[in-house]
Amino acid sequence: MADTAYGGGAAAAPSVETSAPSKDSRDSLYSFDEAKLELTRKTKPWMQDPKYFKKVKISPSAAMKMLMHANSGVEKGMAAGGKPVEIMGMMLGRPDTETPNALIVTDVFPLPVEGAETKVLADDQEVANYMIGLGDLLETTRKERFMGWYHSHPFDVEVHSHCFLSSTDISTQLSWQRAEDPHGNPWLAIVVDPLRSLAKSRPEFGAFRVYPPEFNAPLNETPDGKIVTDDSQRVELWGACWNRYYSMEIEYFMSSLASDVMGILTENFLWMRTLGSTPILESENRERFSERIGNVADKVEHCDVHMNHGAGASVSGYVVADSAASKPKEESAISKATHGSSELAIEHCQGQMTQITKSIVFGIK
Repeated sequence: MADTAYGGGAAAAPSVETSAPSKDSRDSLYSFDEAKLELTRKTKPWMQDPKYFKKVKISPSAAMKMLMHANSGVEKGMAAGGKPVEIMGMMLGRPDTETPNALIVTDVFPLPVEGAETKVLADDQEVANYMIGLGDLLETTRKERFMGWYHSHPFDVEVHSHCFLSSTDISTQLSWQRAEDPHGNPWLAIVVDPLRSLAKSRPEFGAFRVYPPEFNAPLNETPDGKIVTDDSQRVELWGACWNRYYSMEIEYFMSSLASDVMGILTENFLWMRTLGSTPILESENRERFSERIGNVADKVEHCDVHMNHGAGASVSGYVVADSAASKPKEESAISKATHGSSELAIEHCQGQMTQITKSIVFGIK
């Protein structure tokens, strides 16, 4: 069949080269070059640098499943009339072959483990059998491996996050790193703070790896890389073993399709959710808010502050005990109570401002 040209010209139409559409960078984390991954596992650069990994990338589904699992532990403990219980699970993922110094978490799987504030308790045989069965199943459906574990610290909401590693956590993580790191599978630990996540309406995660015993961290360096000379502050933020592990930056990723859908939902429906919901009036938030107020009140009561209307009393009538040794400790206790009450006040003010805005917009009287 002869070609037809506009204008009767004899020259053929210029050929147009077609190429496959370029892959969206947002989708790159959902697939990987198996040859590159195998090379990374063989070279094992993390064995030469105790702080090789700097970042952790978490998929939305993995983050959501960890939060839901952690919240189930809170609900179970509270329903039984006690404190929230710790939970534990395994993470599936791999080293990032495109971005050095990064780990990718694509999925998580809960384990039949429950615990208290100081130690996670597990039926070793039950957990071992469960992990073996789950691992065998994943080998037939996934190309990734178990590459870490997560657990929760469901402690009362304080000024700072409870995302840190206890001595028990460090022992567990170190055992895994010794077993997995030399075989090309760098091991990761993530701690979830479910109660703070609920209070702040954002995920509160901490990602960590432990130093090998022969490694000496820089003097006074805390897991976040900062130099802190106050030992009480270091212990409060990072636990008693603050110099035996380090933290990593966390970011979240999603596919281009999921990102586009979220953009549409945010643009078209988020305002409805904001105006149609009242978080501060939800029963769970109201109960937790009163508990947090009680905790702040307890801190104030334990401060060594008393009324004194005699000589040397301040305008308010409150003075701190004269002991010079106790002064820094008392100031620290008062500071904690002050920060805690400030956070509660800000949260409550934001909630009330939202209600006032609704009243003005909709003319509610």
